[in-house]
Amino acid sequence: MDRSTFTITELSEVPDVKLKAAGYIAYDTAGQFEKALNDSFQDDTESITIDMENIVVFTSIGIRVILKALKAATQKGIKLQIENPSAIVKNVLKLSNLTELLLNEGSKK
Repeated sequence: MDRSTFTITELSEVPDVKLKAAGYIAYDTAGQFEKALNDSFQDDTESITIDMENIVVFTSIGIRVILKALKAATQKGIKLQIENPSAIVKNVLKLSNLTELLLNEGSKK
């Protein structure tokens, strides 16, 4: 997989949006990740779940994007969570003390 490869696919629509991300979330792909999250915020969105099972690189800029989205979601009353985190995503979330805040209950094991 090319270092700049990142895809994000919408698997379901409002009110419960589910996105599936794959590849690299780093400096060169963070804008695409941020845009996809921002596009998910609609008037009738109740929750946004990001499946991150196929993320192979997850840098601090990915955390910045998620924290920015979490702040926007909280202000709009939208639940934002991550499910099926890859090992690298789990590790970065744990190091950032965000595991309990962002992982849905089924993904913590």
